[in-house]
Amino acid sequence: MALRIPDSRFQIPEHASRVTRHASWLLALTLVLIPGPSFAYIEAPFSLGKLIIDSTNVLLVRVESVDKEKNLIVYRKVQDIKGTHPGDVIKHNIGRGGFHPREWQNIMAWAEPGQQAVFFHNGGAGEMCIQNYWYQVYAGEWWGMSHGEPYLLRSFAGKPEKLATIVAALIAGQEAIVPCMVDGDKNALQLRTAKIQRMKVSLKLQDYNPQRDFVGWGGEEFGPIQGMPGFTHTSSLTRVDPGAGGVAPADFDGDGKMDFCLFGASRVAVLQNGGSSLNEVALPIGTGAHAAAWADYDGDGKLDLLLATPLGPKLFHNEGEAKFTDVSRGLPRQDYYNTTAAAWIDYDGNQRPDILLADGFQGLRLYRNIAHEAPKADAPKVGKWYYAGPFDNTERRGFDAVYPPERSVDLKAEYQGKNNQKVAWKEGAFTDGQINSLALFTPESNDNAAVYVYREFDLPGAMDLPVSLGSDDTLTVWLNGQKVHAENTDRGCAPDQAKLTLKMQAGKNKLLMKICNGAGEFAFYFATPQEIAPPVPPLFEDVSDKMGLGLHGLAGKLKGDHLAVADVNGDGREDFLYSAGTGYLVLNLPTGFVGAATSGIAYQAGRVAPVFGDFDGDKAPDLFVPQGTAGGKLFRNDGQGRFTDVTAKAGDLALPLGNVACATWADVNNRGRLDLLLGCLKGPNRYLRNNGNGTFTDATDELGLRFRIFNTRGVAVLDFNRDKVPDVVFNNEGQESAIFLGDPARLTTRVAQGR
Repeated sequence: MALRIPDSRFQIPEHASRVTRHASWLLALTLVLIPGPSFAYIEAPFSLGKLIIDSTNVLLVRVESVDKEKNLIVYRKVQDIKGTHPGDVIKHNIGRGGFHPREWQNIMAWAEPGQQAVFFHNGGAGEMCIQNYWYQVYAGEWWGMSHGEPYLLRSFAGKPEKLATIVAALIAGQEAIVPCMVDGDKNALQLRTAKIQRMKVSLKLQDYNPQRDFVGWGGEEFGPIQGMPGFTHTSSLTRVDPGAGGVAPADFDGDGKMDFCLFGASRVAVLQNGGSSLNEVALPIGTGAHAAAWADYDGDGKLDLLLATPLGPKLFHNEGEAKFTDVSRGLPRQDYYNTTAAAWIDYDGNQRPDILLADGFQGLRLYRNIAHEAPKADAPKVGKWYYAGPFDNTERRGFDAVYPPERSVDLKAEYQGKNNQKVAWKEGAFTDGQINSLALFTPESNDNAAVYVYREFDLPGAMDLPVSLGSDDTLTVWLNGQKVHAENTDRGCAPDQAKLTLKMQAGKNKLLMKICNGAGEFAFYFATPQEIAPPVPPLFEDVSDKMGLGLHGLAGKLKGDHLAVADVNGDGREDFLYSAGTGYLVLNLPTGFVGAATSGIAYQAGRVAPVFGDFDGDKAPDLFVPQGTAGGKLFRNDGQGRFTDVTAKAGDLALPLGNVACATWADVNNRGRLDLLLGCLKGPNRYLRNNGNGTFTDATDELGLRFRIFNTRGVAVLDFNRDKVPDVVFNNEGQESAIFLGDPARLTTRVAQGR
């Protein structure tokens, strides 16, 4: 049997050819996936959540074969993400369709075996996301391409593999952050040159609202870089300024690739290493942070995140799969907070990380880890939705009428409803975060009708549950038999028409709502801004006073903004440096904490972050302190916790280095010696190469750091792409932060030249 090949010279039907090719029509999304070709661009912006909701099927596919002469693409299904697509092979006839030749040319230039795409469809029509482009198809043995969809780049602009992961996360109820093109310049969207922004997405965010959902600029995809010989590629990162802080690297997902957290006074961004790109992970926090640190506090093998925020310390439990839960309720409570610094410290040597804080109101605080003693809380149980109706709402009588479900909810009961219909409770296929239709009856029964919807919550403890409600038309709400809200109104249904905080009790809670409809649309909306989490037991206890800290203890009257932890005297117990006054070193002795009055450390504190590192290889942590326009200070540790200022003898480290704001120790040249990378304000960042004899050489030009002024407040060195070549992250003030991938050729040249 011969294979039947479609005519690839796809022609727009005669009725559509009369449409001016440069016209742009405003379409509702219900027309995006109509079962037949749509000969207009989707000019109205749509959220990614809306596209997912309106698709019956979403699947990841891979190009299996391409006919470049006839413009045919054969895909093979890789994974069903939503629904189950019948069959494994999907054939697309691209032809020469579209409103401009570049549309089919973009697709065919991309199409090569092995390329992946994400296919959204409803059985009759679909939208295909390929690399940084979209196109529309309609069903047949060969799905025919009607035209490109460049305006969907406002919903997502990037790699399909990344989109597939994001869609799966959204369907699982999570929030994500996606790269997309900025709305406004239609020509820039057509040419795919519009500026990239990042926006929050979820199934709850159905409308397109960049003012509300904007996160930052840049797509966090890597591109080649010229003029910086130490690096090959770079990517812009999320901005956390004004008030940019630092960088906290960690492999928080356990996949062997380094991720990191950027923090600043404005916001916190957790960035997951996607190999060839970075994905920002949604963190349930609405403020910035002064410090960030990672540790596995509960011994489950996953790194958790500690933040010092203006609202107090925040602890986020790592649930896995790039999801974090706020468990700050498990920390000791204070009446007032002015938390300026936070760090993990195992002060008692039991291999369980404890929390060290600096607070402007309460002094130094120490929280002992008791998470292993905490009882396991039962998970909350959220029941199914049920509905009962229709009841009579003729002449709006339903709002005031008291029908049987208001007196008592019995899911086995039967009632007499509108027009003497028999009414029983039925399970409702309703979805939280979506507008759910209540037009579930015959047309004449949907108008002038009232319906009750009901759900139970079984909670392990009392809690306040914020909810967003909407209705078409009236809305009445009861919780555990008590009326908590009533609106006699005439409106279309939308989110946030009523925002309530439900006072939920421990155990079973009964939520009942009545919606009365006049004519037309009949619907309700229900959503919670976050998952209903179990109560958090005490995870840490405050032992500050017991250990000689607190408002009346060590450094209680000093105000500082940074904590650095290290075992400075080699006794196996972690000590710490409080960046307050001229620097306050605290030794951790078996009898408690004591101030090291003769430590030899003296510097100007105030928005500087001292860093410990063994630069001379004697296994004792030495100290470098950024000092702004004064450069920095290097202190050598004698191994007993006594430090000597050796800056003047440290070679180029004693020379003017600019306005040094931050620093990190790292073996930049893979020689087994710790070098210094300095972040500077209003001048180039600096690289000081460790010569191995107590001196440093300014090797800034080896990395090309003079090429650009970064205004860096935080710096970290890590191996992002696992090529054993150091990569660098800069957290910048007044511009986008950035990551730079190190050039392996630089290390080869260095070895050849003996440096």
